[in-house]
Amino acid sequence: MKTVATIIAATLAVVVAMPAAAQSIVETPLGPRIELRAGWDRVDAVTEVHDGSARTEASTGDSGVTYGGEVGYDMVLSGASVVGLYAGLSKSTFETCDDLFSGSTVIARDCLSAGREVAVGARIGFVTAPNSLVYLKAGYSNGEFRRDQRDLATPANNIREFTRLDGFHVGAGGEFGLTSRAYGKVEYLYTNYAADRGTVGQYRIETGVERHHVVAGLGYRF
Repeated sequence: MKTVATIIAATLAVVVAMPAAAQSIVETPLGPRIELRAGWDRVDAVTEVHDGSARTEASTGDSGVTYGGEVGYDMVLSGASVVGLYAGLSKSTFETCDDLFSGSTVIARDCLSAGREVAVGARIGFVTAPNSLVYLKAGYSNGEFRRDQRDLATPANNIREFTRLDGFHVGAGGEFGLTSRAYGKVEYLYTNYAADRGTVGQYRIETGVERHHVVAGLGYRF
């Protein structure tokens, strides 16, 4: 989580430094909004092994492109502060595959890909300049993942499984006005899906999925 906190702090620093993009824009963003967003998606499978006195961690993953949208409603809290609720839906091109060998011959392929992701939560924002809003956000996420086990010799033995994982997300970002109603944005989001836990002898093993999003978006306030 130290790395996540560092990334969030860096994101806020970049957003605060952004110049105003247009003139004659309302000082405090508020009301209903809708936005389209796209960017980088990183998914990692993380395994932690605890033996009572020490902990080791290993992870493997890959990257893809995430795309989707978000709707929300923002309200003025006090002065230059804004609070809001949001709900988002996205998909991803993420896919990673491993080949299974018999000698030097590939006999099967095991692939993991991402499906849709639903996110709902709340955010708090701070107006740093007439056309700039930085915010922190957090909430619930539900991600769908698909696993395909392909038997290259006997396709009838192929297996496809779907898994939906619950988790939480935290993030930071900023919005800058383009017109009195339209805005652009950048955002970093970290998602942690609930881990499976088990024991093998004296070892406690946790396996989970972590996700990182860096996205840009275009939105409109009604």
